[in-house]
Amino acid sequence: MNRQEGKIITNKPLVVMTLILGEEECRKCSKIVKEVGIYGGITIIGKGTVNSAILKLLGIKDQKKEILNFLMTKERSEELIDHFTEELGLTEPGKGIIYITPVVLASMTENGRQVIVKTTEGEDKEDKKDMFKKLTVIVDRGMGGEVMDIALNAGVRGGTIMHGRGTGAEHTTTLFGMQIEPEKELVMILMPTGLVDKVVDDLIRELKLDDPGNGILFVEPILGVRGLLDLEENKTE
Repeated sequence: MNRQEGKIITNKPLVVMTLILGEEECRKCSKIVKEVGIYGGITIIGKGTVNSAILKLLGIKDQKKEILNFLMTKERSEELIDHFTEELGLTEPGKGIIYITPVVLASMTENGRQVIVKTTEGEDKEDKKDMFKKLTVIVDRGMGGEVMDIALNAGVRGGTIMHGRGTGAEHTTTLFGMQIEPEKELVMILMPTGLVDKVVDDLIRELKLDDPGNGILFVEPILGVRGLLDLEENKTE
């Protein structure tokens, strides 16, 4: 691991672990997350879209879903994926889904401090001319608009703001014996690879994301995209 332009460069791969669970499994998952000491996650409320006949076939009684995302090293995810699968019974139909996606850059907490980590794994395999990236920024509720303003000024064309709540060992507080988890906003932006460094640098500088507690961000590769014609045109100019 070495430092370059204020970043920590590492060949240790990073991933996002995503779980899609029903309410009961999500409650169990929250306990597991705290037991294993996972930090910096977010939960988003969703809804299943398959028809009722398929739901009955799969044994799913409720279409309400919660989507949990956690940033971690690939090594850590390999240790935890089987643990989550076993503890949540994900081998049974209708219990939920867990999957892992690679990350190429992240602002994350490491050893009690906020660091910017860029993984070098797979860089040579990317066709950077044609690649898009997905930037995800997780901040406190009410900050999503500021994230978008900074990103738009840096050259992106748009994004999506979603509401969620913090999920992880560091987020839970207790009030009168009840667990309270702070509300969060998740901002998702697709952009050409060439814009990523500027957008990330502007967000880190303007929002002070290099200070612990101000938010986290991570960048994932996109292997195929359609419908972003303006971005395609700008990329070839």
